[in-house]
Amino acid sequence: MRVESSQTLVNGLRTEFWDTYAAVMNRNADSRLAKVMDLGVGATNREHDFAYYESAPHFAQWKRGGEIPSKGMASINFNVPVYEWGRRVPWLKWDRDDDQTSSLMQVARQAGNSAGLLPERFFFDLIQNATNLLPAVPTAPDGAAMFATTAGGSARFGATSGNLLTGTGATAAAILTDFYTSIEQFMLFQDTEGQPLFDDDLLSQPFILIHPVQLTEAMDTAFLQKQQLGDGTAGGAKSNVIADTAKRVELWPSARLTDANDWYLFLGNPPKQATFFLDREGVQEESALLDDNNSDLVRSTAEEYIQWHSRSGAGIALPYGAIKVANS
Repeated sequence: MRVESSQTLVNGLRTEFWDTYAAVMNRNADSRLAKVMDLGVGATNREHDFAYYESAPHFAQWKRGGEIPSKGMASINFNVPVYEWGRRVPWLKWDRDDDQTSSLMQVARQAGNSAGLLPERFFFDLIQNATNLLPAVPTAPDGAAMFATTAGGSARFGATSGNLLTGTGATAAAILTDFYTSIEQFMLFQDTEGQPLFDDDLLSQPFILIHPVQLTEAMDTAFLQKQQLGDGTAGGAKSNVIADTAKRVELWPSARLTDANDWYLFLGNPPKQATFFLDREGVQEESALLDDNNSDLVRSTAEEYIQWHSRSGAGIALPYGAIKVANS
């Protein structure tokens, strides 16, 4: 489809508003993304196999006169594909010549900037198990979805309900209850040897809480408001629980979340990020203009274009550093 330029070809057109939507394309992926997604995983092929060992065995009693007890280690492998991405913006040479705003090329070039949003869009597809952009959402290495109560027929990470909890509501009080339930759930996670997965200092690390914009007021009240209104005893105020306990919670409201009640809690300093961006080839740009005389198609049709392509993918690592609270 060619650029529909008729509205910009009017003689005497004022140009103050040609960049109305420029900020949408010019912004990069959210700066908070690196805290919940590994953006540094390179790729060298059209798909990649990954593998890791399960937990090393813990010490056991060595009975006198016997051999030191031995136990092997299991391993897990999983595969993540790389996809091709691209966009072409075509127009007729005459549209470019008659463009009263002199901005057609500049605005069209912003389409290439949208490649910077790919990691963020991948991430929200992964956590919502959605295919808004990714052709298919991969499972985690343990064979379950990113958020699941069980994996392989057992409680995921050795804790009942795994990393998918049922919330108690969307009010500030319910959110606080579910926040502490989530922290307790992290503490219940076990390694593959049945030992606690996290150290006790988990309680002191920061958390990233991603929530739908519809919960902004409740989230702000729960985590940011220093004084909550009456506590029910003669109308007195009570202090903010999170602030008083020095819990560090970074709120990330996102319009990319399609459910108005579900939210996600990520460890701010996990051993491994729960998701990763697989970068095979960065953005490449090509253009074809009649003036450049570089395309038989353009010479015969006067249809010019600018286009971009890249190759990348995204995957789920073992997501023990993330919990979903579902209120739907």
